[in-house]
Amino acid sequence: MKMYAGSKWLASVHVAVVLAGCGGVTLPESTENQSFEFADDADPALAALPFVETELLVQPYPGADAAKLARLYFDAGASQLETFEEIDLTVLKVSADNLHKVAAQLADSSLLETIAKNYVFEVSRIPNDPAFEEQSYLDQIHVPEAWDTSIGSEEMIVAVVDSGVDADHPDLRDRLLVGWNVQERNTNTVDAVGHGTHVAGLVAAAANNEVGVAGVSWDSPLLPVRVTDDRGRVASRHLAAGILWALSHDARVINVSFAPLWGDRVVRAAATCAFNRGAIVVISAGNGSGTTTARGYREALFVGAVNRFDRIASFSDRGPFVDLVAPGVSLYSPDRQTDYSRVSGTSFAAPIVSGVVALAWAVNPDVRPVSIQAAVLESSVDLGLQGEDSTYGYGLVDAAAAVSRALEIAESTDETPPEVEITRPKDGARLTRRFVVYAPATDSPKYGGVADVVLSIDGIPFATDTRTPYRFVMDPGDFSIGEHELRVVATDRVGNSSAVARVSVTFASSSSGGADYSSTSIEFESPANGSSVTGTVTINALITNANGLASVEWLLDGDTIAVGTLSGQSTRVTFVWRSTNSPRGEHTITIIATDAAGRQTRGDLQLTRR
Repeated sequence: MKMYAGSKWLASVHVAVVLAGCGGVTLPESTENQSFEFADDADPALAALPFVETELLVQPYPGADAAKLARLYFDAGASQLETFEEIDLTVLKVSADNLHKVAAQLADSSLLETIAKNYVFEVSRIPNDPAFEEQSYLDQIHVPEAWDTSIGSEEMIVAVVDSGVDADHPDLRDRLLVGWNVQERNTNTVDAVGHGTHVAGLVAAAANNEVGVAGVSWDSPLLPVRVTDDRGRVASRHLAAGILWALSHDARVINVSFAPLWGDRVVRAAATCAFNRGAIVVISAGNGSGTTTARGYREALFVGAVNRFDRIASFSDRGPFVDLVAPGVSLYSPDRQTDYSRVSGTSFAAPIVSGVVALAWAVNPDVRPVSIQAAVLESSVDLGLQGEDSTYGYGLVDAAAAVSRALEIAESTDETPPEVEITRPKDGARLTRRFVVYAPATDSPKYGGVADVVLSIDGIPFATDTRTPYRFVMDPGDFSIGEHELRVVATDRVGNSSAVARVSVTFASSSSGGADYSSTSIEFESPANGSSVTGTVTINALITNANGLASVEWLLDGDTIAVGTLSGQSTRVTFVWRSTNSPRGEHTITIIATDAAGRQTRGDLQLTRR
């Protein structure tokens, strides 16, 4: 089997490591075989979602030639519907009965870094909780004390990316800016199902107007961005479009109350773009009552829900992806048609945090998103197990403490540049076919991290990558035969540039094709598939590819736990799994091997821990 895994975090590790404790697409041996698996479907929560059967979402490798991409799409039977340049995302239209075959053919080109379904999300079903008739959630998280210092500000715009907002509601009409309907491409932001009005009211319902309730950050303008259809459904690409539209219209805080989004790479790309450009995206954890091993991502805040006793709500999803929690049970909030009602769900815990972020940022508006995130997280009240955990994250948001912490932020000037290197191709490499340049870059997360990596050839900028792990595709046939110098420079989010990393390579052929690649073989040598094991387990595998090997990634039950570099055409790899760190029962050990051309192959080993 061949696998296309998309953008992943890569780091050098030793060949022998200990397993502790991600996306892609599995290809059949022939694209004529329509059995094709999207790696996002390895997450059961995503696999259970409906999707647009006539659309694929793709992100080319930086450096991919536009003409070759257009030809690739045409040859595969796909047409371009829309492009989001900010995140290098293209929406392709395909026939429903050919979706998997087209995806396989696209992945076989080695020009695309990401190929994904266009998943469809619905506004979260709201659990009824009649036992709670009163809810003092503002006092629970010390919002009145925070108001002594901050009530938000006119400059701290909060976008509600949702089902629309009731513009006639007396608690909202004076807070609303002119918004946008992503689906209809107009300014009609009438609330389709009522969900967005609740969210908007919790963030910033007007106060001191002798009407209804007060929002958390009641001096912050609200920017309604309707992304759903009339039934409250929204596809991945429309969520991303909503985030990007809000960002381009000066939103500093962007609330997205849909789930499960921890593994949706299209929404992640949009959230990362927002973070890089000075905004914070807040996302609801989900109301599925489940536990996932997903880790989310640092460019957004994922919010779970607690009841009035500071205990996790029964419906709140849990896992390492949860950053913090907020009240989410029986919250009194504006409803459509000037009404009010009680709502429950992580959809409504998220806007509580969005309001707190706006309160805190308003007192120190020039600090970076990463600093405000830290102020909100580190001032949270620890709940559950001591320290950060998979149920409560950092803990219960505390508005007064977050505002106080934000006031104290005095950011030091970041004068430390990021670091970058070229790990593939090697200096002196002779290249004849399409290949991928690997340029891992690092920077202190204290200041926000790496913003982009630029690849140049012979001193001329060639392509820019804003998505970790920073990779570029190149065709020797696009350049003259002979020696060339590849250079990369990383820039962090405050403008510091790294030293130049460079290698010299020789293009020995004018061929521009990406075909005629050997497939990669992954053979688990021990233990045998289906074995019952206990204690410390040594896992041995042989990986071969006639065109050369680049890297290996190890996963345990779908979670990346180690990544290492490879070289040569045949390599034995050995890993040690301390199985006692995992629960008893069945587990899947996965290897994803990347060859010198950037193509990926997956192998799975099933083991049972006694």
